[in-house]
Amino acid sequence: MPFKYRLEKVLKIREEELDQAILNMRRAEDALKAVAFELSSTTERRNELHAELINEGIGHAQLYVRRIKQLNERIAQLEKDLIKAEAELKQAKDDVKEAKMKLEALKRHKEKKHNDFKLEEDRKERLQLDEIGVLKYTRELLESREG
Repeated sequence: MPFKYRLEKVLKIREEELDQAILNMRRAEDALKAVAFELSSTTERRNELHAELINEGIGHAQLYVRRIKQLNERIAQLEKDLIKAEAELKQAKDDVKEAKMKLEALKRHKEKKHNDFKLEEDRKERLQLDEIGVLKYTRELLESREG
């Protein structure tokens, strides 16, 4: 009789949960990279405007100051988004770690049950062989008494 693990469906679900957690982690990594890139480019634009303001002098100062203020606000928002993305990535990594632990625990359980199954099958086989041996010995003993 082949081994049938009674929690096979649970094992498949755990594998799917791990796959989903890994996918979520990759999405969180991508989101973090996107926010970091946008923060970097926005900071660079602000710095360029600072340089232009210095080069242009006071003539267009009001326009530059307004634009720099807008960029500073955008940078502040992006920094908050970056912190949020980092937290989401950390949570996604924790979810992957937890899913892996659950999956590994279930795999160890399956292996233990499979080993128990094999031991029980071996025990049954030994009993059958012992029984066959006893029957053969008994038959030989009866044949020797008759003959």
